[in-house]
Amino acid sequence: MDPRLNHGVTEMKFVVAFSSPKRSAVTVNAAARHAKALGAEVILLRVIPDPQKVGVVAQLISTSRPQEKAQKQVEAVVALLQAQGIQASGIVKEGEVAKTIAETAQSLAADLLFVGTQAPGKGPMFFQKRDPIVSYLIEHAQVSVCLIRLPDAPMLDDTDDLKTGNFELPTAEQFTNPSSGASQEIPSSEQAQE
Repeated sequence: MDPRLNHGVTEMKFVVAFSSPKRSAVTVNAAARHAKALGAEVILLRVIPDPQKVGVVAQLISTSRPQEKAQKQVEAVVALLQAQGIQASGIVKEGEVAKTIAETAQSLAADLLFVGTQAPGKGPMFFQKRDPIVSYLIEHAQVSVCLIRLPDAPMLDDTDDLKTGNFELPTAEQFTNPSSGASQEIPSSEQAQE
C-alpha cells in the first residue's frame, strides 16, 4: 500500500523545476493552481550547474554567490506560495541540471514534476531540440512530467535581475495569457507583504 495514503486521502507532492522568479512564474503559478485544488505540497527545486562540469573558466570564477542568490529567490517564492495557503518548500542543489531534477523528483516521491518550456518549434513536441533539459526529463524522469508552455515574452528575460540580485515577481496582470483566457495567480512582492 502507498505510504502516502492516510485514511483514504493521498497527500500529493508537486516538484517545480525552478530557474528564477520571472522565468519560472508561469510554471510556479500552474503548480500553485493545481496544488490549491488538490491540497498538494509544492517543492521548488533549483539546480545550479556544477562548475567542475561546466568548464575551466566556471571553475576559476566560481563562488558561493550563485547558491546564495538562488536560495534567496527560492525562499522569496516559497513565502509567496505560503501566503496563499499552499504548503511549500524549496531546495537548491548543485549538479547536472536535468539529471539532478529527475533524481530529486524521484527521491522526493513526487506525484508530478512541473517544467516550463518555450513553445516547441516545428516537428514532434517530444523532440525538444531547443530545450535539452525538457528532452532529458521527458525521456528519463521516473515521475510524471507536466510541461507548461511559456509565452515568448521579453519580460521573461531577467538577466539584469540576476546580475544585480534585485528581483520582483511579475504581477498577475503581466501573465494573462489571452489564448487560454487563464490568468496567473502569484502576487507581486508588495501584495505578499500586505
